[in-house]
Amino acid sequence: MLARKNDDEIVHFELTREEADKVKKLLELEEKREIEEQERLEKDNNPPFVQIYKGVGLKALQWLIKENGLASAILMFFMENMNNRNGVVCSQQLLVDEFEKSRQTIYKAVKFLEKHNFINIGKIGTANAYIINPELAFQDKNSKKKYVSFDGTILLSKEENKQLFSKQTYDNVKILKDKKSP
Repeated sequence: MLARKNDDEIVHFELTREEADKVKKLLELEEKREIEEQERLEKDNNPPFVQIYKGVGLKALQWLIKENGLASAILMFFMENMNNRNGVVCSQQLLVDEFEKSRQTIYKAVKFLEKHNFINIGKIGTANAYIINPELAFQDKNSKKKYVSFDGTILLSKEENKQLFSKQTYDNVKILKDKKSP
């Protein structure tokens, strides 16, 4: 006899040995399925790191570092800031500020990356959406490489958004200003 308490109600089952063995087997199969599902999820789940593929990926990065140091630094910046779909959005001004180079120098380095298929560029007004080539590096599940979605990290330049950044201090919060007043 099997007794089970279910929401203040006790349910009793009477099973033959054969039936009990079948129930036990079903429970074991369900437990095994749950374990396999958890293992599959753990296998697909990557911590916050970037996968760089041996062979083409590493050789391409070695070549890039040798050929164009600034372009390789920009690519590393993109990879550091990209979302798990290999995308990041930022303006050229942000890159100018980050690397302390002229707009023209940044433009040439980014075009170098695009020309050599390290990145693709999508325009969003005056900003760019940079998509890192997933055959070079990737951050999400391998099964997701075939998708291009853009819920990317958007980076804002302090220089281009002075008003926004000036609002990001407690001194500019009206309630706090009022409390400070005598």
